[in-house]
Amino acid sequence: MPVKKLKKMKMDVDTKERMKIILIFLLQSYKVLMGSMLVLFVPQMCDDKVCSIQDNLYKEDGLHRASLVINFISTASFAVCYTIELKRENWCIEHLDIDDNYGDNNLPLVLKKRPELEKALHKINDNYYYSSHITCLLYAINLIISTISIYIHSTGSATITAYMSFVILILLKLNNALFISKDSKKNNMALSAYMSELQSFNIIDKDHLTEEEKKLEMYKKNGLVMSEKTNEDRDGIIVADLNLV
Repeated sequence: MPVKKLKKMKMDVDTKERMKIILIFLLQSYKVLMGSMLVLFVPQMCDDKVCSIQDNLYKEDGLHRASLVINFISTASFAVCYTIELKRENWCIEHLDIDDNYGDNNLPLVLKKRPELEKALHKINDNYYYSSHITCLLYAINLIISTISIYIHSTGSATITAYMSFVILILLKLNNALFISKDSKKNNMALSAYMSELQSFNIIDKDHLTEEEKKLEMYKKNGLVMSEKTNEDRDGIIVADLNLV
């Protein structure tokens, strides 16, 4: 198969993964907005009627105003965290790949031979780890203050139902982000934050293999194996046909 055709196929796979991530991101953004801006979207009482969104935005109550400010701050922290998360995912799609023939712990092994990629992965994992933890802390503060304000102006079951729905969605997202960022940082891995089935990028993307690594992959695909040799071979390797063993 021509090299150009292989490149085109690989680009199609990467594009498909990116489109999937964008769709999931858009859905999660809606959940985050509703779950962070609690005092804006959860039903509350304004005198003798249920507040509209405009009422909640301009209400003069001191606690409500403080809650609204922390709502915006929390939403901004989610935006920063999502930006870092998307950049991390895009980097993984560009430089790494997922191969079911290898375990999730294969990536730290291959990265030992590619220190430049290992250093880059460390940096993006660190950024994701700290941003997710800061976002979690700010949301905890947001949740405490907003809950008190909403409780004071509760409409009853409508308030409780909306409040629980929004908060649960956020907590699930935060739990996922904290787990992935912690595990990836601790074990030098690249767990995906968007795959429906929790997966880890575990090999180097074909577009970023060195010439030596490309030859090794070619030998493996053709049923050949490379092994160390003494000084008899200038390249230090021999090739054996597995089909003859």
